[in-house]
Amino acid sequence: MGVELINQQSHGEPIFAMRVPIGRKLFLSHLIAVIFVSGSIGSYFYFSANRSLMQSLQTRLKNSAAIISVSLSARDLSGIDSKDDVSDPTYLSLLDTLRRMRRSNPDIAYLYVMRRVDGGVQFVVDSDETEEQALPGQPYEDVVPALLEGFDIPSVDDDIYSDEWGSFLSGYAPIGGGNGDYLIGIDMRADEVAQKFKYLRLSGLISLVFSVVLALVFGNLVSRRFVKGIHALIVACRNMADGRHMKELDIRTGDEFDSLIEAFNTMSGKLNHSRKELEESNEQLENRVRERTRELQESLDRVKQLSGLLPICANCKSIRDDKGYWRQVEGYLQEHSEAVFTHGICPKCMKALYPDQAD
Repeated sequence: MGVELINQQSHGEPIFAMRVPIGRKLFLSHLIAVIFVSGSIGSYFYFSANRSLMQSLQTRLKNSAAIISVSLSARDLSGIDSKDDVSDPTYLSLLDTLRRMRRSNPDIAYLYVMRRVDGGVQFVVDSDETEEQALPGQPYEDVVPALLEGFDIPSVDDDIYSDEWGSFLSGYAPIGGGNGDYLIGIDMRADEVAQKFKYLRLSGLISLVFSVVLALVFGNLVSRRFVKGIHALIVACRNMADGRHMKELDIRTGDEFDSLIEAFNTMSGKLNHSRKELEESNEQLENRVRERTRELQESLDRVKQLSGLLPICANCKSIRDDKGYWRQVEGYLQEHSEAVFTHGICPKCMKALYPDQAD
């Protein structure tokens, strides 16, 4: 199934055209079609699943933030303003509550409460248990639109974002009784989300590879099956052109190719019958030619015998044959030619033999 270059002549100039075998065309067409279809479907399902997973995570974060916000009260937060309040029992109680909530859900990285002050945002309580814990009154610089929206209604980030504490997907919900000044925030680690998307991409890639392998196998089988019949027809046509005896092709494909094979078998059968009749006619003609040639040769031999010098008696006119016997001239000529003699008397002999009747 290789590619051939054909040298053609056009207006006296050679043109090199590339001829791609039909088997290669069938194989590539099936491969491209399957890859295109599977790629399109796979891409559709991948992006749909991606969007569905993101929406599911966003809805989960938004609902979780809304549920947690119900358990908190803005009245308990109004007295926590600075890092000097970290020993306040109210702060310690809220911190312990947030940490227990975070520990109960392994997907949650951080739980925190924020306050909106003079157009800015600052921490009130942060559940982080490391040295990087944000203290009360610490400003938060990387303010995103979803966070500001969370002071009024439950919201969630559109995409994963990164800040000094890492990469996260966050959800927010306003705390009741705070007049839009307090919210509860939940951070889900991006590596957890990325792992889910990684599994999703891996599944899509495996599906695409499997589709390509199936396309390779299917395209190869289809092209081989189709080309097999074409090659058989090519060989049969060459045998027909060379005058060889043609056998019927026994190929079944279950499509229009069967009609082509049937038409070829009918044509080859008639050509075989015509060739057989022609061979019989040629044989009869050759036999007739040989018989005629033999007859002509015999006639030629007799003509040769009548040519040249023939010994003849000066008195009785008898002829001596090749065996040395003297024979009457009419007998010799009848034997060596097609002549047939009848007898009569010439006027001169009539006068000599029968003078009384000569008149």
